[in-house]
Amino acid sequence: MQATVGGNVVYPNLQEIADLFRTQINDTFNNAGGSGVGFGGGAGSIMPNSNPDLVTFLRSGIRTLYSDLRNVGDPELILDNYILTNLPLVNSWLGPGVANPASQVSLAYSGFFDGVQWYPEWTLPVSTRRVLAINERQSGTNDSFQTMSPAPFGLPGVMQGQYNRLWEMRQGQVWMPGTIQPVDLRLRVRIGYPSTFNVANLDYNTTYVPILNCADAIVAKMLVRYSQRFAPEQYSMCVQEEQRQMDKLFLESVRQMQTNENQRAEFGGEAVQDFAIAWSWL
Repeated sequence: MQATVGGNVVYPNLQEIADLFRTQINDTFNNAGGSGVGFGGGAGSIMPNSNPDLVTFLRSGIRTLYSDLRNVGDPELILDNYILTNLPLVNSWLGPGVANPASQVSLAYSGFFDGVQWYPEWTLPVSTRRVLAINERQSGTNDSFQTMSPAPFGLPGVMQGQYNRLWEMRQGQVWMPGTIQPVDLRLRVRIGYPSTFNVANLDYNTTYVPILNCADAIVAKMLVRYSQRFAPEQYSMCVQEEQRQMDKLFLESVRQMQTNENQRAEFGGEAVQDFAIAWSWL
């Protein structure tokens, strides 16, 4: 039986992306052999793997790929059921666990702020770009998580109680009123996988981009940057190709989400009574 193209690793690695990029810019000369067509780590006279510009192009292409896919709600970039347990009580000059409308708590990348001091044990996921939903429950229980509501106009100054109930995202932190009893939080967030690489120890063959079928789109984004610098006359064509490749990824994500059926309540008689023009007149 003929072997299928592929393998156990379904995500593209940086080597695959770099090889395709070099092919597009006609840079497959083999530095290692000195002549002929190169492939892999020894390829490239202008953009070999050792060129820091190549890493910069890769970072930019991957970073903007994540950003574009987050905007269409790609499920590959959603982290759900991230749970933090036994958060500290609200704190103020009145003391820990004492209600004080002047105090608020926050959850940040660096830790949890109880109103007075920081705790590094509780943090937002480092990859978080947007918080989508937060739920809470009393710590030490197996109760269902209760939905917390976003506060688009800011948190009210209220006496803290058993639950936060509200949350607001500002300054890269989740702000809440705080509680007078320990609670657990359950978060759903949009993420962006790390796009920064340690160049000194970077292995192109074992570093993967965890988005299916994304190699062509990343290369197209890299070519847009490359054309701006080296071939401005090709810029418009590169932009069109980048849009074409991203449209394919967008459609794949949207179609996947459309498999979930949505159903609204039927309109009743009450729904048309307030119209200025009766339906019978139309």
